[in-house]
Amino acid sequence: MRCPYCGRNSEKANYCTSCGRDLTKPMPGQPAARQQPPYQQPPPYQQAPPYQQPPPYEHPSTYQQPPQAYPASAPRQAPPTQGRPVPPTVPQQQPAPRVRQQPAPVVPPAPDPPALFPPHTMEQLQALEVGALAFDVLDPKTDDRRKKIVRITYPRCVAWQQVATLLKAFKEQKETQFETIIIQGYLPQDPGGFNFTNGQLSYDQNVRLGSQTMNRYQIETGNGFEIDSVRIVLSE
Repeated sequence: MRCPYCGRNSEKANYCTSCGRDLTKPMPGQPAARQQPPYQQPPPYQQAPPYQQPPPYEHPSTYQQPPQAYPASAPRQAPPTQGRPVPPTVPQQQPAPRVRQQPAPVVPPAPDPPALFPPHTMEQLQALEVGALAFDVLDPKTDDRRKKIVRITYPRCVAWQQVATLLKAFKEQKETQFETIIIQGYLPQDPGGFNFTNGQLSYDQNVRLGSQTMNRYQIETGNGFEIDSVRIVLSE
């Protein structure tokens, strides 16, 4: 600090080292220096009281319903139905009775041909006649060119039975004065039409093949255009 009297420095001294003045006393005309209060030691640390656990919760013995703020409303009743139109009742449609379908008839398998089929000789062709079916003759037709056409009907059958039935009908309708005889087969439900539907046999007499003269048989099954149709050409 500086001495207020001489201006010299006197660090932490009660008296100035230069002029000897008492530095603890204030100069005339100046307020006395404020002295700090003496240091007071704080009171000793006091430990907090030990933690005390709160008492356990006690459940009330009986439940008390809280008071109702509003009175309970009366149950709502449905309005009376007197005077209201009653909708008409729609009669329920009864389900149609189930018609029990009859199972399709089981068609027994056709018998095997008695000879080799398709035949390659006249003997094998003649052996098939034992399996011929019953047939009905419709209307034989002839012309002036010695040609005869006969239409017959018989049930649907396998190829070798068609050949046997056509061969049997040919033998019954054969006449020596006709050079060409045609037997056309039809199904009973479709006896007309321009083309046969159940096989055809064409017989040509005295056909010249080179230096030979012979009789020729041409037989077709079905309508002649089906995939499983059979075509047979033999001569005698």
